[in-house]
Amino acid sequence: EKISEEVSKTMKKMFPAARRRPKPTIIQGESDDNHPKQQDDEDEEEKWILQIMLQSPDIAVASLTRCQPTGPAKSLWPNYHHPLGLARVDIEEKMPSSAYRKLMEGLECMRIRPSPTTSIIVDLGACPGGWTSVMRRLGCQKVVAVDRSKVDRVLMMDPMVEFIKGDAFTFEPSLSAFHDNANNDGNDNDANDGRESWMISDVIAFPDRCTELLERWCAGRWADYMIVTMKFQGDEPALDELDKAMDIVREYGYDVRAKHFFNNKNEVTLMVSYRGAISALDLDVGSLGSAMYPVTLSN
Repeated sequence: EKISEEVSKTMKKMFPAARRRPKPTIIQGESDDNHPKQQDDEDEEEKWILQIMLQSPDIAVASLTRCQPTGPAKSLWPNYHHPLGLARVDIEEKMPSSAYRKLMEGLECMRIRPSPTTSIIVDLGACPGGWTSVMRRLGCQKVVAVDRSKVDRVLMMDPMVEFIKGDAFTFEPSLSAFHDNANNDGNDNDANDGRESWMISDVIAFPDRCTELLERWCAGRWADYMIVTMKFQGDEPALDELDKAMDIVREYGYDVRAKHFFNNKNEVTLMVSYRGAISALDLDVGSLGSAMYPVTLSN
């Protein structure tokens, strides 16, 4: 707090005319869910993040950046919700694998979550079931797990999980199970059953297979939201392939962001949302799990 105060004093000297941002005007009589509608189009007040790196007892480097929506969904950059960039994604109970944290970081970054009753989830390359477990912990009542090998025994016995033995790259969802406006040629009809669809995948494959997977699902408009890991080979990340994948996704009307999360290894996570998708539920920041490492300040 002391450092913040000193920096604020310095900034005030540099920008003496700066004033606090005025509060949004409340428009009476217009509301959603009994909350007054604000004249300001932004869901939140403008946020800035101050980052300070102490290089020595006498030298500090400071950066002040405005947090801006970047997409997909409600993603921000930089994200002021997570101290040191660490999302609360640790779960004390036993999980089929530690890879579940990557999916939780993706959800925390997008700041949304599937609706428990109206969403349909497809987990491609699901075994052993870490990502499927996350979706079930969120209460999702329809999760399709696709893999050549069976998922965890608890998930195999779960009536809300449908296991399909098959190839993640050739699996094609039943279009009737998703939006009625999704079809093979990628065109949209006006019909919509009000359900949101998700595709998640942490399958082990070369980067170009990940690109092919995303192109197939985007071209078919089979999912509103997608979280997929692109795994690299060797010491150098395949950045050209990553750029190609992101360009393809955007061409089909999706927003996309790639990020190397704390729990990613030699890989990145791609977060994707369709620009005309049904709105998913807001995610209460920090609601998925507990902190992996406590943030402490030493005297």
